[in-house]
Amino acid sequence: MSNWHPPAPPGLRTGPLPQRSAFGLRLQFGLQWFWLPIRVLWDFLDGSVALDGTAEPGASKFVLTPSRYRLERHGTREEWEAWAARALDRGIEQELARVRSRLEHNKKYRYKYKGKDLMPRTSIRRRYYRGIGLGGLAALAASRGWQVDWSSDLAEAQIFRPQT
Repeated sequence: MSNWHPPAPPGLRTGPLPQRSAFGLRLQFGLQWFWLPIRVLWDFLDGSVALDGTAEPGASKFVLTPSRYRLERHGTREEWEAWAARALDRGIEQELARVRSRLEHNKKYRYKYKGKDLMPRTSIRRRYYRGIGLGGLAALAASRGWQVDWSSDLAEAQIFRPQT
């Protein structure tokens, strides 16, 4: 795969995003232990957490772990690239599984998913690419054969696989 990706439109800031404040991070890290049990209980009662581990846990994406705290405060570009690459790989795999299941559905049933429903597209939240920016995320996506949708919202970057 190549690292070439379509350039960003003029005026769009693609560099690393500003660091989060140390006070805000400390506050989030300290207060999360008060609301985390409530969030876990809510997810359990809501049915989004299964006892067999098949459902995706909702609380884990909101937890500021010590390693993520260190990354937010003192992370290098290489550490941010590894963090974003893991999130990108996870998102791509989930999206490809969704598209595969829709193709299987098309084989079995009369109703067919068409066009946009079969175009692989995922999103990566800003917390995963803050230290490398959209430009770094675009390079990571290009190395996997995907591209950034430059017209999408910056809080959640849209990544798609171009049709060949």
